[in-house]
Parts: sequence; structure tokens; C-alpha cells
Amino acid sequence: MPSRVELLPAESVAYDARPHLLFFAFPAAWGSLLLPLVFAHTATSGFMADALRILLVGFSLAWLPWTAWHFVQWWFTRCMVTNFRVVRRHGVLSREGVEIPLDRVSNVNFHQSILERLFGAGDLIIESSGQEGQSRFSDIRHPDEVQLLIHRQILTGKQRTLSPSPTPAPTAPDLLGQLQELESMRFRGSLSDTEFVAAKQKLLGNGS
Repeated sequence: MPSRVELLPAESVAYDARPHLLFFAFPAAWGSLLLPLVFAHTATSGFMADALRILLVGFSLAWLPWTAWHFVQWWFTRCMVTNFRVVRRHGVLSREGVEIPLDRVSNVNFHQSILERLFGAGDLIIESSGQEGQSRFSDIRHPDEVQLLIHRQILTGKQRTLSPSPTPAPTAPDLLGQLQELESMRFRGSLSDTEFVAAKQKLLGNGS
């Protein structure tokens, strides 16, 4: 896959997509001008038809490479959200990338124009405590859903950090020392025989 991002150990991908097709809005708008030229060329003759033909060919020769270049840029651009970071890779000949660790994200906003809202696209604005301060990710598909996804990943990471680690089972030397302590307590009369047996069974059950 172009602009593939190498994942870290225990890292999983929650979102991975190229820009929205509105990335081609400007080439599509200029390309729509070809239709009036074609209709005008078919409806005229003589000198006017020759002039329109030259204009149509020149416009096509300029528009087609420009649109092809937009497609290459779109193909080599990706936005990814994992359980550790937000990543953006773009560029064809020279490559650029932005990586924002989730534990440094302070705020996530999105912006949609009327047209972008109709087509389900928009910009994602991520504020972080890093050197950049604020990063804008343009032409994101459904930026409101990606915003919610980032918040969920941040919350999951915090819960994982705050969750208590399991208590390790006592090792053999520790177990032996605790058994000796129980024997000593029974010998001193601190534990009855019944209490000693129950405590010993509990200790051996936890240590097995």
C-alpha cells in the first residue's frame, strides 16, 4: 500500500483512509467547462468551429495532466488513527508526515462548509502539546465520526493506564516464608488448629 505506516508493537489501526473525493472538486469544476466547448463546437462551422477546436484541444491538454497529478497526490495521501497516535502521510516525489501521540492530544475539532457537510467531508483540527501546537487534516471522510473515534481511543488509553496491575502470585521462597510464619503463629497460640488449616489451604490455593 502506498505511504504504508509501520505499526509499533501492540499497536492496532482504528481508522485508515485516503482523502474524501472532494479532493477533486477543483479539477471537476474546471472539467465541467469542457462540455459547453464540445456543444459549441458541434453547433458551429467554419472559422468559429476551428477556433473552438483549438481551444478545446488546448484546454484538454492542460486539464488532463492537472487532474492526473491530483489523482497521484490523492493516492499517496493517507490519514490513520491507531490506539497510540494520529498519522498523516502525503507527498509523491518528496514525502511528508505528521504523527501526534494520543497522550499529547489536548483538543480535537472539525470544520465543515455547507458543501462538505452535504458530501460527508471536512477538516479535522488537532491541538497537541507538541512543537506544532495545531495540525489540520484536510478532506477527512466524516470528520465528526473520526473526532469521536479519537476521543474513544484517548479514553481507552487512559483507562488502560489507570487500571491496576494484577497481583503476582507469591514465589516459592515467599510461600515458604509465609508457611513458616503460620506455623510460628500456631505455636504461639495466635492461631487455632482450625484457623491454621484454613489459612494454609488459602495460601496454597493462591500460590498454586
